[in-house]
Amino acid sequence: MLDVASQQSRARMNTKRTVIGVRWNTLLVCATASLAALPCTARAQSPNAVQEIRDARLRGTLADAQRLAEHHLAADGLRPAEEVALHLELARIHDRYGLHHNTRPVRAAMEHVDAAAGVAGPDTTDLLAAVELARAELWYRVGMRDRQFLEAERHARRAVDLCRLLEDQHGEAEAVHRLGLIELQRGNLDTARVHFEESRSLDIAAGERPFFQGEYERHIAFVELFEGNVEAAIPHLQQSLALRRQSGAIDASMFAANTLASALVTAGRAEEARRPLLYAMTVAESLGSPVGRARNGLVAGRLYSALGDEDAARIAFDQVVSLAESLGSRSLAEAASAALDSLQTAP
Repeated sequence: MLDVASQQSRARMNTKRTVIGVRWNTLLVCATASLAALPCTARAQSPNAVQEIRDARLRGTLADAQRLAEHHLAADGLRPAEEVALHLELARIHDRYGLHHNTRPVRAAMEHVDAAAGVAGPDTTDLLAAVELARAELWYRVGMRDRQFLEAERHARRAVDLCRLLEDQHGEAEAVHRLGLIELQRGNLDTARVHFEESRSLDIAAGERPFFQGEYERHIAFVELFEGNVEAAIPHLQQSLALRRQSGAIDASMFAANTLASALVTAGRAEEARRPLLYAMTVAESLGSPVGRARNGLVAGRLYSALGDEDAARIAFDQVVSLAESLGSRSLAEAASAALDSLQTAP
């Protein structure tokens, strides 16, 4: 009798899994059309090779971006500024690969930044500023592992100084933003907020750029989230998502939508979370992002739980555990395991 009951239980669970899978797959298919119809300013703006590569990177078509960058880098007669820009684009492409597959820091990214530094030379302030900013970005990634950000801070401050010397407010905004991220990770929320708001103001003064405005809005929202002000964070997250989509940054918009959906669930607005979560799931599938799938699965489990569908939540969390373990993402695996435990111990 026990075996029969166990078989019946497994059959019911398999049926439940099938129903849930069909439901979400149907939604994903329906949403694909909306992904194709997204405004993509970047796609329409390719004034030069570097811009074309950057646009492909922001869309998340990393293989295309890498091929273009390597093709142009192999050309004869490159000017130093072009060669530096191509190396830095390749560094960011490799870093982005690492983000989607949880393999950061990526050695190849550092090698391209070092190559860019060798091309820049000691007397080209504008190129050195770009290299220092790239170093700050990558050392920030490295610092996430051990929570040590002194090297990232050193390069970010050097980038700030060089950009001020050049009167480059856009570059200064990006460097100050990196300092804000470092302070955010250190738990210095007031200082982080000041940096993010300064970045936003500098960018507006120099000529507002939607993608970077989306970055600054996102991290102002993170300050609110870390302070427990979820409702205050939501408008910033909505604005960040809108700006990333406006700029054609499909890759980054996936993470913006995921964070927005998570905040809405936390705020008790689970029904509102469906749409951004579905968008994030659609983009993750389109880009083939394992980390995106895992993060979305974690939010999906929380959404199902909030809506009272504990079987679906359990399946979602269980899938995240498996995927996170395959990626070597301890934080995602632990979060999903804790969520499973809370379901099992709930009255």
